[in-house]
Amino acid sequence: MKRLVYSIPALLVLGLVACGHDSPRASRDSNGDVDIARPPAVLQGDPLAAQADSLVRAGRPWRATTLLAPRLAAPQAASAELRLAGARAAAGWDGWTEVDRVLRGAPWLDSQFGGEGRELLARGALERSVDARGDASLALINASDEGSRAVRRVLLARAFDRANLRDSAATLYRTAATSLPRVADWLRLRAAGVTGDSATRMAIMGKVVSAPARARIAATDAQARERTGDFAGAARSFHRAGADASAFRVQALAERDDASRSVLRGEIVSYLQKKAAAPEALQAIAVLDGMGAPLTTSDEVAVARAALAAGNAARAASGFSRAAAAGALAVADRMAYAAALSRSGKPTDALRLYASIDDPALTPLAAYQRARLLVQAGDGASARGALRAVAQQYASVRDAASPALLLLADLQVDDGDLPGAAQSLSTLVARYPGSTQAPLARFRRGLIEWESSPAAAAATFDSVAVLHPADEEALASRYWSARASERAGRTAEATSRWQAIIKAAPLSYYAMRAAERLHVIGWLPPSGGDTVPHLAGVDSAVRRIAGLRQLGMDVEARYEIDALSARAARVTTDAPAVAEALLAAGEPSRAARVALAAIESGVAMRALYRVAYPILHADALIAEASRNGLDPALVAGLIRQESSWNPRALSPAAARGLMQLLPSVGASIASSHRYPLWNNALLFDPDVSIELGSAHLASSLKGDAPPERALAAYNAGASRVTRWSRRPSAGDAQLFTEWIPFTETRDYVRLVLRNAAVYRALYGLK
Repeated sequence: MKRLVYSIPALLVLGLVACGHDSPRASRDSNGDVDIARPPAVLQGDPLAAQADSLVRAGRPWRATTLLAPRLAAPQAASAELRLAGARAAAGWDGWTEVDRVLRGAPWLDSQFGGEGRELLARGALERSVDARGDASLALINASDEGSRAVRRVLLARAFDRANLRDSAATLYRTAATSLPRVADWLRLRAAGVTGDSATRMAIMGKVVSAPARARIAATDAQARERTGDFAGAARSFHRAGADASAFRVQALAERDDASRSVLRGEIVSYLQKKAAAPEALQAIAVLDGMGAPLTTSDEVAVARAALAAGNAARAASGFSRAAAAGALAVADRMAYAAALSRSGKPTDALRLYASIDDPALTPLAAYQRARLLVQAGDGASARGALRAVAQQYASVRDAASPALLLLADLQVDDGDLPGAAQSLSTLVARYPGSTQAPLARFRRGLIEWESSPAAAAATFDSVAVLHPADEEALASRYWSARASERAGRTAEATSRWQAIIKAAPLSYYAMRAAERLHVIGWLPPSGGDTVPHLAGVDSAVRRIAGLRQLGMDVEARYEIDALSARAARVTTDAPAVAEALLAAGEPSRAARVALAAIESGVAMRALYRVAYPILHADALIAEASRNGLDPALVAGLIRQESSWNPRALSPAAARGLMQLLPSVGASIASSHRYPLWNNALLFDPDVSIELGSAHLASSLKGDAPPERALAAYNAGASRVTRWSRRPSAGDAQLFTEWIPFTETRDYVRLVLRNAAVYRALYGLK
């Protein structure tokens, strides 16, 4: 029966391969590849379909979807061109359920458009993890040119691969490799990964020559062995590939007797104790948990520590809990347990545990952490008392008393008790001049003095620059010292100080502010051309990346991108070409990192700055900024800070897309904009993200509200901004920024405004 199941696909594949061989006159490029980058046929028969199709080709698929929505509410009544245009549009924003709704059951799928509709259905099935073999087979049969035939051959191979019909998949992958030499190594690895016979597999992998693909041979061998049930061999290959957590996973599948599984548990715990990287550590912990058997108390503690270090606070808390139930935890582990409880949303339990810490060495830190939790819980009165107690009772413990005084001063500012805040800050500086908090304490004391005594403020700011020249507050202090000098009537001194800031740190937030005070242009991009010399090896890598993505081989494309980035780090003279290539390959965040590294190494090129600070999706950016009354440079600066222009950006909190909107926020704004449908995947569409994100930003810019407040609200929420607006001198937007208590939000506002200034200088945005 098993042979029968496999023989039918095998016969089908032989027929598809036979009818799908490229003709001798196949259109090939200089590399010998058939042309798979040719765009689909232009839709001209239906004017509305043609209009939608032009939007898709311009990179605005969601606009096409909204245009067609009324006509495709009942797709069966729409023309073939309208349905295909709607499917192309939905595919452009990953709306694969919509693709299926629009196309499924259309009578013309196998008789018109060269089977493109079938191809879209097959792609959608793969994306939705359903069986794609039927649609992919018909799409290949109906391919009308060599390029689409090559793409669909790989599509069908992927469908067989997903269905675990390995022989059929291997045949198609190998055949595809002959017509696509540029990506042949990756197709050979795909074929090897589904080849059960080790000798045949090694022969296939022996033909792989490119360095990025060869680096994946051991991992490919491991995957093939795992799929055929050779778990021991797979584990050895995974270890050889450096994928230890994957090796543990397949070892767990292989080890059946208690003794072997006990040995494996010990190996995993030992691995975790060596401070493995977070993703690998979390995978190893998941393997351990999946094995089911209880751990010893010491192993529970070791795994809990690793989970906390890797960012899984809930798993850490559960592990510490089991260890505590089995016996007393060491006091350091009780502290870690409390931290895990706090981070996993159990503040009451964390408070109780911190309060129980009685070890003299850790009691001060526990008391400080307990006070912080009280602040987070909104119990201001108790928090203030707890912070004062820490500062008084544990004055000899700098690591507890110093941050306690800084946090107490922050709460006193919220209360409007500026004398009390100044006293707390002065105490901190006097007692702990070398503490981590001392530079910020001095700076904030200067801000308090700003209103009543500019001269005293200037002296305090100067002390930061002198005593802490390398601290991030030093540049801020130099700027505010100049403002204090100006306020005291020492204009020439202020001017000289601002000019020095512009010269020393021209791309900084404070250089931008200094230029504003002086009414000058603070930074101009280097003069010269906007082109970077091309390198053949870099350009060929970009073409491989494009080809792999066209074939749906995104994992392999990622490996090529990694190799390209590594080249820039290894050969610094190649960095400009690599940066531009990564941007062209649709990797703006990677490109920006490479470009900035090149700039910092002394390569001054306008083109590199344009890669480091790109403008993408310019039409949508300008249109939405105009519609919402926003400065386009500000929107561009925000996008760069939120996502580095990566439309697929996804934060740990599930914020998505260019402007990092949460699905709930996006859905709410989309509803007010009368979107015809909603899918969270739309937040990854640049058009949608820019439209909804710009509206969200504009909602905070009411009346004459300065952009600083809107940016703070975008990052931290409107309710917090309302509270911060009651702080001293909040009417001055710059002082408002400096008094933001959250370091992340304070830096965010500064950086977005700095980015906006750079965009104005680079692109002339106004």
